[in-house]
Amino acid sequence: MSISSYKEFQSFMSETLAAMGVDAEFAPHEEFWSSLTYSEFTQGNVPGIARAVRILIPGDSAGSALIQSLKGEGIFTGAPFRRMPGGGPFMTDDQIGEIAAWIDAGCPEGDAAVS
Repeated sequence: MSISSYKEFQSFMSETLAAMGVDAEFAPHEEFWSSLTYSEFTQGNVPGIARAVRILIPGDSAGSALIQSLKGEGIFTGAPFRRMPGGGPFMTDDQIGEIAAWIDAGCPEGDAAVS
């Protein structure tokens, strides 16, 4: 699967985590990818945590907190934050790669074609 829109990203996250048996309902940020607008998601910080952590940087997956959190890198090595989803199970490299490719493509919002 290739993620080509924010809606596809939202579905990918929700479906992948559900298949893994992960329920983000009780996380401080909940399922923020499903509740934030495109602009809030691509330009804002992770909601529900005390420290401001920008979710992602369009065009730069390696520098994006979302990817770092899924890989357990950067500030997500245990202190102050841990790898996500907290306690696992964790996404595979291929699953993370799908998200990274969407970010590296500039986080396309959706189909530009008008129907």
